[in-house]
Amino acid sequence: MAKPTPLQFRNILVAVLAAAAFVWSVAAGLEWWVSAIIGCACVLSLASAYLNRPNAG
Repeated sequence: MAKPTPLQFRNILVAVLAAAAFVWSVAAGLEWWVSAIIGCACVLSLASAYLNRPNAG
């Protein structure tokens, strides 16, 4: 398995933080749209990490 690039590492870190924020927002009872935005940030960060893998294109 190839070593992740710095951009991938950053995206994975943001995805982990967004996942933690999503769990917190649901547990804290925030509005549903706040949790949806945080969830989208997690999914987009994971997608970016996947698309920016070495030899992707």
